[in-house]
Order: sequence, then C-alpha cells, then structure tokens
Amino acid sequence: MNTKPLFKEKRRKILVISPHPDDEILGCGGSIIKAIEKGDEIFVIYLTSGDSNQKIREKEALAVCKYLGINHHYFLRFQKNGFTASPENIGVLVKIFQKIKPDVVYINHDQDADNEHCIAYKLIMETYWRHNSKQPPISKIKGLLLYEIHRPMKTYNLVEDISKYINRKMEAMSFYRSQLNEAKLDLAIKGLNRYRGSIHEGVDYAEVFQIKKWTIQ
Repeated sequence: MNTKPLFKEKRRKILVISPHPDDEILGCGGSIIKAIEKGDEIFVIYLTSGDSNQKIREKEALAVCKYLGINHHYFLRFQKNGFTASPENIGVLVKIFQKIKPDVVYINHDQDADNEHCIAYKLIMETYWRHNSKQPPISKIKGLLLYEIHRPMKTYNLVEDISKYINRKMEAMSFYRSQLNEAKLDLAIKGLNRYRGSIHEGVDYAEVFQIKKWTIQ
C-alpha cells in the first residue's frame, strides 16, 4: 500500500473535478488542504451546479474556495443541456485542460453510487486521453487519481493521511448548508475518513485513492 508521495517535491498544478458542488470536499478535501499547505496550485471544475438551488450551491462553492484559498474555479453548468458524456462537453473540458495543463487530476471512481458521478468519470477519462494525446511529454498529465464519496471503493492503492486537516475539511464542508440540511454528509464522510485511517498504523483520518494513471518524472 502506497503511503508516500507519488511525485517529486515541487509546485504542482492540481485539478479537482467535482460533479456537483461539495463533491470536491467530500472526496478529497483533506488532500486539497494538504496540497495548498505544500504550495501547490489548485483548480476546481464543477461540472454541474446540482439539479435545484443552483445559485445557492454556486454561492456555497465560492465561499468554500475563498475559505481554502482556491483562486481558480470553473462552473460549467452542464446540467442545462443534459449532463452526458457528449462530444460538446468533452470539447469544453479539453480546452480547459489545455489551458491549465495540470500535473494531477482527481475525479470520483467509476462505481460511485450516483449516476451523474458515473457520467463525470466517463467525461474525464475521455478528456484525459484527448488532452494527453495532443501534449508534448512535459505538459502531459502525470497522475489521475480516483476518490470515493457515496460508495466506498473496494480496492485502493494510495492512502493520504489527513489527520492534521480533518477539522478544516469539516469546516469547509459546513459551508454547504443546503446539502447538510438534506443529509448528514459531513458526519458520513468523517466516519469514512476515520475508518480509512484507523486500519493504517499511526493514521487517525485518511482519504484513499485508486491510482488510475501516474508517471514519475
């Protein structure tokens, strides 16, 4: 089980794909905070703004970004024309990928218990392939990591110790009041992070990932 950094210590561009506002914190909020502390540059793409209360959810997401110090974020609002892995949506994402040229991309795993999360996974896999096929080696994405939200992953091969950052993750999650009024997502994800950490020696809270693609340079 890999608990060591996959990449050399340098300032990285990390792109987090969030199917809806709040998924970025639920799936890898602790890792985002940890990366910011190391000096990495974080970008977040919100593929949709939810099915209802879209303005509220975007406002909440902006508050989260401000709180964490995330200066780069995109609201693509794919729900307007039907959220599918269409060539049009892929084309939009490819242009953003080419602009950012991320080193690492985070996206939810393909078996998550939400249909739109499954669509998001398909979108990003196709975008990843198209982006990397057009880029010179130095600009290609080095790592593609899958995170968990509603359905825990059966297998994973990267453990990120977020014990130091769990309180800030929970504070960031508290900005998503519209979602927490409907379900206790904050308690659920904290419990999952506690469970993931408890089965690894010396770790209290952890986020785990599947390494879909990675290259050390």
